[in-house]
Amino acid sequence: GHWAGDYGGPHFLLPGLIVVWYITGASDDFLSPDQRSAMAHYLRVHQQLDGGWGMHIESPSTMFGSCMCYLALRLLGAKAEEEAMVKGREFIHSHGGGVYTGSWAKFYMCLLGVMEWSGHQVIPAEMWLLTNWFPFHPGRLWCHCRMVYLPMCYLYGVKYVYQHAETDPLIAALRTELYLEKDYKSIVFEGT
Repeated sequence: GHWAGDYGGPHFLLPGLIVVWYITGASDDFLSPDQRSAMAHYLRVHQQLDGGWGMHIESPSTMFGSCMCYLALRLLGAKAEEEAMVKGREFIHSHGGGVYTGSWAKFYMCLLGVMEWSGHQVIPAEMWLLTNWFPFHPGRLWCHCRMVYLPMCYLYGVKYVYQHAETDPLIAALRTELYLEKDYKSIVFEGT
């Protein structure tokens, strides 16, 4: 009856894990087929009536939650024509498309290669170079913020993108599914 490491509710932790699982090789040793099936079920049962997902299971639909959960389900094997995905896409499109999501969703989209880094706000790694006593030093952040901000700074700094982004058919599909524009290359990400 015990779920080890449960941190239920937020719709940005599990999808983030799934993106990382996918871009690091989608290994069965990391997430077994049974775990992936349970994750997909969890995400599906928390889809709202309007087709979106909230930032948390108790929140109304948001672009942040919707983009994250949509990505996660597709990476877990959901087909674009499934009812949940069609409704999720309708929600995302009715709110302007993936360029109108929150920064964490954009971050994972950039890692995955379904958004260009030019569409993401700067994450300044230089803050870590400040002396420790400086009031704005990231080491003074709440532990959860600090431990997320450090790797985000690095990945933003090197502009990491999934190595198979240009050849993976799922990534190509996501590039057309998440945006109103049908030609991904035509999207001007700067300033979004």
